Amino acid sequence: MVKYRTLPIIGHQDEPLPHTFLEQEVKTDHLALLLPGLGYTVHMPLLYYPMLELVGRGADVLRVETMYVRQSGFEKLSPADRARWVFADAIAACSVALAQRAYTRITLVGKSLGTMTMGYLLTSEARLAHANAIWLTPLLWNDVLRSQIQQTSPNSLFVVGTADPHYNPALLSEVETATDGQSVVIEEGNHSLEIQGDVLGSIQAIDTVMRAVKAFLDTC
Repeated sequence: MVKYRTLPIIGHQDEPLPHTFLEQEVKTDHLALLLPGLGYTVHMPLLYYPMLELVGRGADVLRVETMYVRQSGFEKLSPADRARWVFADAIAACSVALAQRAYTRITLVGKSLGTMTMGYLLTSEARLAHANAIWLTPLLWNDVLRSQIQQTSPNSLFVVGTADPHYNPALLSEVETATDGQSVVIEEGNHSLEIQGDVLGSIQAIDTVMRAVKAFLDTC
């Protein structure tokens, strides 16, 4: 069983950060952070089902619930200012979550923009040195992100779709090699890993992803 809590997390511009902390009623050493995309929230399948799996494995889970695409003024900012906003939220969330217990296992799960956040956290927070990382549709075209992945080399699972405009097999191979990581490639999957015009295929894609996530977590 878990308790649903709100923590005192103050993010960008000293504003409270929308989130939910799912706290195990029994002692745990495992913390997971769920980091959303620009418009892809933690309530959508690629983040929701990993959350259920992590809770079921006894982890405390902090899910960041900001939908940045709907934040007033966000899209008008420069890329650098957007990054500062998202990263300020992330470091605040991470710091408060880590203070809840003496965690020895950390799992980061991020979708798209959330993978940029993961790279920032891995290179900014020493307590994440041995974190496990699940990269959902990572923005590997970004040189900074790839450098961060190479620098920190976290235990990693990469999940991508071949119809995602950000998909690049050479860059995927590069980060797989850097982390000695694993990957799941969904044929014809778009940036949400949905298959255009194929509802059952899209559902099967989630099944494929979750089988990979379960297998990855078994090794962590």
